[in-house]
Amino acid sequence: MTIDPGVTVFGATGVSFLAVNRGNRIDAVGSPTQPIVFTGRGNVVGSATDQTSQLWGGIVLLGRAPVSNCIASGTGIDGTVNCERDTEGTSGALYGGAQPADNSGRLSYVQIRYSGFVLSADKELQSLTPSGVGSATQIDHIQSHNSSDDGLEVFGGRPNMKYLVITGAEDDNSTLTSATRATSSSSSRSSVPAASLATR
Repeated sequence: MTIDPGVTVFGATGVSFLAVNRGNRIDAVGSPTQPIVFTGRGNVVGSATDQTSQLWGGIVLLGRAPVSNCIASGTGIDGTVNCERDTEGTSGALYGGAQPADNSGRLSYVQIRYSGFVLSADKELQSLTPSGVGSATQIDHIQSHNSSDDGLEVFGGRPNMKYLVITGAEDDNSTLTSATRATSSSSSRSSVPAASLATR
């Protein structure tokens, strides 16, 4: 999937989310003057405010890099091809494997706005959820704005991330779990929403 600079992609409802399945890639490369915006319908029609969240689910990247806590009890060994997990709150969106350098594509100069959605008890979608993503995946110059849960939650894999800004997250800035081995640089968080984003 290729998304051009300056494009806005929106989810119509809270349960809408974008999943890039294992073996597929996203190429969403914006620029400083033309970021790619992922948001909810309320932002597009102008009804979002500085307190808005949960307009849509978020972005989930699913890769074949090693994870732990396999769903197949007894047959899956952490970090092997048989060790896979299901995406939190969904069914059949699997990730994990034995390819540390797996490539799920690139997200660069991207804003993810008004995301996060509670699917069931302790099962929430985040703004950005790299899951079993390999080291060849590029994630840089990302802003998460007003997620109802985490700005970033990483489930295993070997992601390389840099220049992350998280504003207005209602839970954690970022969470790393399931044997994640991530490389990250230049990240920051603000608990005060950036008012200018609501009107763009």
